[in-house]
Amino acid sequence: MRAMVKSALLALLLSGSVLAPAVAQNSRTETVHFQRGTSGTTIEGKITGDQSVRYSIGVSAGQTMDVQLDTDIASNYFNITAPGASEALYNGSVSGNGTSFVIPSSGNYIIDVYLMRNAARRGETANYDLTLYVENAARPSAPTPRPQPSTSSAAPSQLDTSQMPRFCAGEASAEYGVRPQDITVNMAFQSGNRFVTQGNFDRDGNTTFFNCWFGLDGTFQSLN
Repeated sequence: MRAMVKSALLALLLSGSVLAPAVAQNSRTETVHFQRGTSGTTIEGKITGDQSVRYSIGVSAGQTMDVQLDTDIASNYFNITAPGASEALYNGSVSGNGTSFVIPSSGNYIIDVYLMRNAARRGETANYDLTLYVENAARPSAPTPRPQPSTSSAAPSQLDTSQMPRFCAGEASAEYGVRPQDITVNMAFQSGNRFVTQGNFDRDGNTTFFNCWFGLDGTFQSLN
């Protein structure tokens, strides 16, 4: 039964491209600023058809960023792209409309809010609230002691995550029958009490996205 479900899902991806984001012909970029003394904001937005909004936010390595998209239609998602990266490090259509992760490198990150291709072609409209929170974004006037994270959710400081993308590519190659050199995998980052690295590959003109999950001790957990 599991093999039949996987085959059906793969056939659906290859034929219908239901997980493909719309190629935005009408995209605008907005810079996100938090009000003085705050660490987050909620942005109300609206897009129709092939429109998208790229929210640029400057953050520093080691900070934790939370992103949540609340929308009135199911085909509205967001991606997160790191500075200088060609592929998204977080894909909402694969992983859902909420994430919390530790920033791997400093710079301006792009949060791209869009409609999936099927909804864009129908000219659907999404009304959404995008909530952003960045730990330590607000600098207090006096030092404030921070509680130390518990060992159950903190990643070991000596853990080397550099090999996770290569391991993930191997798992994806075996799962999908694609050569490892044809698979793109992004750097690993901490999401909650796990590490995740996200990848994709093109086949027959369509793109398949996937995630590899690892424990805080670096052990591989799952591919989905």
